[in-house]
Amino acid sequence: MLEELAWVFLAVIVVKLILDHFTANKNLPPGPFPLPIIGNAHKLAADSRHTDLMKLEKQYGKVFRLYLGNQLVVIVSGGEALKEVLVTKSADFAGRPNLYTSQVYSKGKAIALADYSPEWRLHRKIAVSALKMYSNNRINQGSVINEEFDLLLKRVHARNGQPHDITREIRLAVTNVVCAVVFGSRFELDDPEFTKFLDITNALAKMVAAGSIVDVFPWLGWIPFKSLQNLREKCKERDELLGKKFVEHVEANRVLHPQDLTDSLLKARKEAEDEDSAVKGFLSDEHLIMTMSDIFIAGMETTASTLCWALIHLIHNPEVQQMLHQELDHVIGPDRLPELGDKKNLPYVEATITETLRISSLVPLSVPHKATVDTSLQGYCVPKGTTVLTNLWSIHHDPDIWDEPYSFRPKRFLDENGNFAAPSFDRFLPFSAGRRACLGEPLARIELFLVFARLLHNFRFENPLGFDLPSVEPIVGIVLQPQPFKVCALKRRDVTHSKS
Repeated sequence: MLEELAWVFLAVIVVKLILDHFTANKNLPPGPFPLPIIGNAHKLAADSRHTDLMKLEKQYGKVFRLYLGNQLVVIVSGGEALKEVLVTKSADFAGRPNLYTSQVYSKGKAIALADYSPEWRLHRKIAVSALKMYSNNRINQGSVINEEFDLLLKRVHARNGQPHDITREIRLAVTNVVCAVVFGSRFELDDPEFTKFLDITNALAKMVAAGSIVDVFPWLGWIPFKSLQNLREKCKERDELLGKKFVEHVEANRVLHPQDLTDSLLKARKEAEDEDSAVKGFLSDEHLIMTMSDIFIAGMETTASTLCWALIHLIHNPEVQQMLHQELDHVIGPDRLPELGDKKNLPYVEATITETLRISSLVPLSVPHKATVDTSLQGYCVPKGTTVLTNLWSIHHDPDIWDEPYSFRPKRFLDENGNFAAPSFDRFLPFSAGRRACLGEPLARIELFLVFARLLHNFRFENPLGFDLPSVEPIVGIVLQPQPFKVCALKRRDVTHSKS
């Protein structure tokens, strides 16, 4: 009898300790009660986590909390709350949680995943400087992109309107643009090194997005999980390939006359060291190599997937494609290809790209933030070290913001005169914002406009006879990728008529 009472007494103590731990701060955001040991980890386990969180948002509000194990996580979705996290108090929320898989992936040296620190600020400053240098120097971004996508048009044209998987063609072209930007040279599509770059980048994007149980319970890191072993192997392959390219650039020593983004990174680092000797050696070669990797994944995945989603929505909405053709024929005509300078005169093209970014919400929960200090959010306390997830999917599909949010309607981004009406910050955040905004946004927008306008200028895209319409259910990875689909690209005009 006494032993039974002892077990009951012990159970009461354990429950009280758990309750005390999870309710110590009475002014935390509301949220579901956490289960023992796992907390609310089951709420984030499914691939549909971004839509599952929208259901919890209806119950607990635009700012609520979960626990992953004993780790506090705050979920943010409303426009005002997102503005506070990303802009108003951007320094308070500029950190990154120290996830086990992130450390395996980048050892804390990737701009996208590294924690907020003086080292990170210098790293980002150098990367921004290199991107500006690359854009403004003698290398013309547009010409690099034009060349690769002209070849894409010719490959699609060679299909003669027969059903084919265009997702692979687009992905190859976009990857080669990124290679040209980072390395200064393109690859032939059957080059083994190019194929390896593509495979490694795709594999890493899926592995990092999938996360691991050790991100919730780091003490399980000693277990030889196959997923972690695969991640380590792919990171090693990536480091070897990018390291080889980096050494080639160091030996070429073109910092006075940079030819590509890697040269520009080396020049920007040298200029920072010359300007302030205290930063010499602050950023290692590994930091720059990880920047190359960041540009690869961000530049390839986001752009390629957005273009493929756009074609899927056009096949589902042929009336939108017809309006695009009418605008392109009226503004561009039959004798030349669309150029970057035409963008301001093609509002419906711009609106269609913007609607694709909204409805697809490629990175639905963005990259996790972390509170760098004890702070507040919409009146709630957020302790230092708290992980903060920004639910961008929610703001892009909120029926209080968007009329029929799951319908593809580019006209929502046109004003009464038919001009493009850029959406405001508090309702449209495909590249996030603030201190941790996507570095590759300017390049991505250039690529998206040029390839989309040219594909639609030259082809009409139809679903092959006898095939189901392409699925709008995504493959969940670091971005929400569309499932492979076949399409008939029917020639509207000769793709060889213009020089870019």
